[in-house]
Amino acid sequence: MSLLLRQAARVENARSFYRDIYNENDFFYMFASRATSWEDDTSPDTPRDSQFYQAQYRQDMLFIKRIQASDCVLLSPRYDWLSGTIYDQYDDEYASGHPAYSGATNLADSKFYVITDEFNVYKCLDNNSNSQSTVKPTSTGTESFVLDDGYTWKFMFQVGSADRTKFLSENFIPVRKVSGAGNPAFDVNGELDSVTIVTGGSGYTSAPTVIIEGDGTGAVATATLSGNAVNGVTITNAGRGYSFAFIKFSGGGGTGATATASLGSTETPSLQSAVESAAVSGTVDRIVVTNGGVDYVEGDVTVVVTGDGTGATASATVNPAGTITSVSLTDPGQGYTFATISLTQTVGNGTGCTLRPIVSPFSGHGGNPPRELFAKNVGLTVSFTSDDADIIIGNEFRQVGIIKNVHNYEETASYTASIGTPCHVITVSSSDISKFNLDDEIVTDDGGKFSVIQIIDTNNDNTNETVYLLEILPGISGSSVMTNNTTGQTGMTINTLTNPEISNHSGEILYIDNRRPITRDENQVETLKVTFNF
Repeated sequence: MSLLLRQAARVENARSFYRDIYNENDFFYMFASRATSWEDDTSPDTPRDSQFYQAQYRQDMLFIKRIQASDCVLLSPRYDWLSGTIYDQYDDEYASGHPAYSGATNLADSKFYVITDEFNVYKCLDNNSNSQSTVKPTSTGTESFVLDDGYTWKFMFQVGSADRTKFLSENFIPVRKVSGAGNPAFDVNGELDSVTIVTGGSGYTSAPTVIIEGDGTGAVATATLSGNAVNGVTITNAGRGYSFAFIKFSGGGGTGATATASLGSTETPSLQSAVESAAVSGTVDRIVVTNGGVDYVEGDVTVVVTGDGTGATASATVNPAGTITSVSLTDPGQGYTFATISLTQTVGNGTGCTLRPIVSPFSGHGGNPPRELFAKNVGLTVSFTSDDADIIIGNEFRQVGIIKNVHNYEETASYTASIGTPCHVITVSSSDISKFNLDDEIVTDDGGKFSVIQIIDTNNDNTNETVYLLEILPGISGSSVMTNNTTGQTGMTINTLTNPEISNHSGEILYIDNRRPITRDENQVETLKVTFNF
């Protein structure tokens, strides 16, 4: 049995993972772990995918930081525009028997789009019979355009300044779908941009409650009246994560008010919104002559486009030898997912001509960039800053990873706060604090064993009094008496005890990266970037 996992399936997997993070369907965290040394700190151990090693990853975990919606994006491979390069052109039929100029046997692997030094992304619709591209595309309009080198380009979007800083790399470009524009609408992740009253209804004595239903969170709006009808809706919180939203009205004593919602996005420049809105669904882009045939008569050939769309028309050019040399579109039509091309003649007896139409994505060129550019990668960028005591300072970590759906320490609910630690946090007397050193092994008379991870001043009196203890064996209470096995100090007592915020036994570890030791200080920021390829 022959099976095929389509590139579209990879795109869908990436999209689902991205939306799980963006829409908070699940809760993902970046974590730092392992304060203890590798056997050779200049050559970290290779991570291993086993239950045994997973238990060690959990035990070594120091702190976690939530991956927010703003920390993730879909990514497509990066192809820079360089003069003198031959780029692939968009072709819906690339396959093993019909490769791209680059040799790619599917559209997803071909180099049919570029990013310029102005951070504009363009799709190549025609490469002038595999010629070199020598004129940089610069237009940011909504129509395709032909340059002097014969290349036809379509502007897709501009990578915004925030995305350049956070996600643009040598290998990938961030790709987004602008909310409320283009087709299909359910691919977007956006904010509530505006509400349009369709019917004001009647009989309202007070402003009704505005109910916003959709797949995002946080949008809030209020209604206003003119007489006894609803005449407007004011958005007080745009929310986020919406790919669709419906507006309903409740209460107020009246009936019949209806409205529609428009979605917007602050994440992508407005240029892209215009392109997506103007995209024409399912156009016939080109008609390729695969065999020119013989005995055709110029002016006698009519090109007939048949398919599930409408409006496409074309004309044929015949040379003096009776061979059809080209077919030019006079109207690309719209709504096609497939098309076939046939010829009719009045007086001629031409035979043998075969033609192949190239049809745009059904969303139209520029209508849905993540799908069109096969964004089957998800980029995550998280920064560790000393904005919370749980972000360990003064000690090293050698491992970073991603964990999904961690529970709170009591194992009673999902943990959703922005930062958390599996460490027990104690305060001790000024006479005892000097008995603790980083990485010391501490045991309690309750049978517990712990490693000292951090010693800090949390009450800002310029005296350290707080110790973070990472559990090796359970057993600690507010009345525990501690012994430092590393130094031999005994009799340390606890003033206050705060239990860990998270259970490091919970959640699914998705990713592990072993590194050379990184020592954090309070003025330091570590930015971690991870790319998932689906």
